[in-house]
Amino acid sequence: MFISWVIKTCQHHLRRLTWPALSLLFVGHYMLCYLLFRLLGEATLVGQLSTFIYYCSVVGSTLGFGDLTPQTPGGRLFTALWQIPVGVGLFGAAMGKTIALVQGFLHKGMMGMGSYHYLRDHVVIVGWRGQQTEKIISLLLYDARQTFSRVLLCVQEEIEHPLPGNEQVDFIKIRSFSDPAEHQRMGLAHCQSVMIYPPTDEQTLSVALSVVNAVPANSHIVAWLENDDYAALLASHCPDIEIVRSLSAEQLSRSLQDPGSSQSVSSIMNPMLGDTGYVLRVPQDIKPVSYGELFSYMKYHHDATVMGISSCKNGRGMELNPVIATPVNGGLWLHLIGNQRIHAKDVAWHEIGKIV
Repeated sequence: MFISWVIKTCQHHLRRLTWPALSLLFVGHYMLCYLLFRLLGEATLVGQLSTFIYYCSVVGSTLGFGDLTPQTPGGRLFTALWQIPVGVGLFGAAMGKTIALVQGFLHKGMMGMGSYHYLRDHVVIVGWRGQQTEKIISLLLYDARQTFSRVLLCVQEEIEHPLPGNEQVDFIKIRSFSDPAEHQRMGLAHCQSVMIYPPTDEQTLSVALSVVNAVPANSHIVAWLENDDYAALLASHCPDIEIVRSLSAEQLSRSLQDPGSSQSVSSIMNPMLGDTGYVLRVPQDIKPVSYGELFSYMKYHHDATVMGISSCKNGRGMELNPVIATPVNGGLWLHLIGNQRIHAKDVAWHEIGKIV
């Protein structure tokens, strides 16, 4: 009973120690044990440093293999009255602090209190709309040739990590999207793209104006808006942001006259349904080719159909189904349909226009 009380008391007080202080206590305890065992004639225990450290660690962790034990009466008495109570207390304190450290790390991750400034080429998703956001993340991660590293979900709501089982999704809770310190926690300076999809248009507009200057020039921002006035306002202030709006009315009216039109649009957007729409940028240093030559090459070599071309990343001014003679220069964006994502390095640009 006395030894149990001593152990619990030691553990209670040692848990309050810092790691440096606990390390010093470990070193002091091991040095004291070494000196006393040497004075007591325990040659087997202190003959080699590795053997001594092994023995003390076995005793302190209460594993008790039994392969090494004190041989002298004084050594056994010292082990019983000092080494076991103090060693167990120190190991218990170390385990308690380690468990608390791991629990604190996991708790910070679940509550969104961590920092992800170290992320690179990640996708930042702002806002949580339940199953809608979850489906968007699933579609992003479905792409086998995805160009981003991870997904970082950012919210202002008082919620816990909504997708704790997904190892590719991190979670962070933001106090203010206009705070530069929060931009650093989100790793905005090194992100690949940002999707702004909070519950309201007012929040979307506010977040977009707050983060537009915090992302790299080569990153892409997509914002969802339902209200025409908000969309026009954001487009006037941030022309590089791609604004996505509901196309329900357009799809309904087209389906009335052209049956199945809504399904064709859904198929182009959803990679789980087959061939999907992708975007590919033409390298700046290639020589100009005609749309017809590009169309034939991509279809023959990559089984992909080039639907249109655009000079803007956000798709404004896109030319769908250009005439065959339309020139395609370096830096343009190709909008195509294919069975998988095509990267610029996959295309032999110098071969376009040659006889197949």
